[in-house]
Amino acid sequence: MKRAQVKAVLVRVAVAAERVLGRLVMIVVVIRGRRRPLVIPFIGHGSPRRVRIGARVAMGHPDAVVDDDHASGPRSRRQVLLASLSRFFTLELGEARVAIGTPAGVQHVRADVEGYVDAVIEQPGLEPGWQEAELTLEDGTAARAKVLVVDPRADVALVSDVDDTILETGLTRGLAFLRATLLTETADRAPLPGSAALYRALVSPPSGVCRPVFYVSTSPWNLHGTLLEFIALRAFPLGPLLLTDWGPGHGNLFRIGAREHKTGLITRILDEHPGLGLVLVGDTGQLDPEIYAAVAEAHPDRIRAVYVRRPPGWTPRRDAEVRALAERVSARGVPMLAVDDSTEIAEHAASIGLLDPAEIPAIRAATAEGRRTGAVGAALR
Repeated sequence: MKRAQVKAVLVRVAVAAERVLGRLVMIVVVIRGRRRPLVIPFIGHGSPRRVRIGARVAMGHPDAVVDDDHASGPRSRRQVLLASLSRFFTLELGEARVAIGTPAGVQHVRADVEGYVDAVIEQPGLEPGWQEAELTLEDGTAARAKVLVVDPRADVALVSDVDDTILETGLTRGLAFLRATLLTETADRAPLPGSAALYRALVSPPSGVCRPVFYVSTSPWNLHGTLLEFIALRAFPLGPLLLTDWGPGHGNLFRIGAREHKTGLITRILDEHPGLGLVLVGDTGQLDPEIYAAVAEAHPDRIRAVYVRRPPGWTPRRDAEVRALAERVSARGVPMLAVDDSTEIAEHAASIGLLDPAEIPAIRAATAEGRRTGAVGAALR
C-alpha cells in the first residue's frame, strides 16, 4: 500500500511539473511568435449510428524543422533526427474549443489538458465506408479527419499490433527502438515479410464486403503521422491507429500499461460493433499473447482466431509460455497459434474460412521476397 501511495504522489508531481513546464514554454513561444495553432487529426471510426473522432490541438512546428512530407532528396542522419524529435517536442493547447462538423451538424467539444480531442458523435449522418469530418478551432484553423464507418454487413474485423508485428521496431529492446524511431527514414523501414499481402487478403473476402482493420499499439500518438506514412508506402490496408500518450498520467509516470491499453481498446471495439468477430494479430515479444488470450477467453463467441508472431530473439522459455496459452485458448474453441511468418497465418486462416485460399500463393511469394530483400538490406548495412 505504501508503494502505491508513493507512486501516486510521484505521478501527481510529474503531471504538475509537466503542466508548469508547458506553460513556460508557451510564454516563450508566444513571445517569439514562431508557431501557430494546428489541429492534428487522427483517423476516426465507428458505425452509421455513432462515430468516434480524435485529434490533438498543438502549436505548429517551427519552419526550421524538416517536414517529412516535403523533404526533397535523401536527408542526413542529423536531419532525420531533428525531424523525429520534433514529433515528440510538441506544445499542446489544452482545453481548446473545437467544432466538429458532420452531415448531421456541428458539435462543439473541448480538448483535454493535454490537447487531445476524443469525441463521440451520435447519428453523424455518415454512410458506410471512408468519410470525412471537419475540425475547426475558434480562430478558424481547420483540418479534415478521415473517418472509417464500418459496414454493418461486415463479418470480421482485423485487430493488429504494430510494433514487431507489421514492422520491426525493437520496442522491447530500448536502443533498437530508439534507432528505428529517431534515425531511420520511414521509407527505409521494411514491413515484416508478407504482412501487407496477408492483411489485404484478410480484409477483402470473396463476399465483397470490406472488413475493417484496427491498428492497436502502445506507440505514442506523436508517431501517428509516421505510421500512417508507413502503412501507405507499404500498401497495408488503411485503418484507425489506436495509440497512447507517453507521459505522466493515468496512474503511471511514463505511459498506460500495454495490458490496460490494448484490453480496453479491443473491448471497446467489441462493444461498438456487436456484429463483428475479431481476428487478433500480435507478437510474442510483449504481452500480446496474454492480452489476446484473456480477451478470447472472455469472448470466445466473438474471437475468430489469434495469431502471434515470434520476433527475433525469442527464447524457448517464452515459446513454452505462449504454447501453453495457445493450448488453453484453443481448448475454449478459439484457435490460437504462434507462427514464424505470414504464410503460416494465411494457410491457417484459409483453413477456417477467413481467407480465400487463392490468395495463399501471392502471400507465400511476398513472404519469400520480403525475406530475400531483408537479408540483402541487412548485408548492405
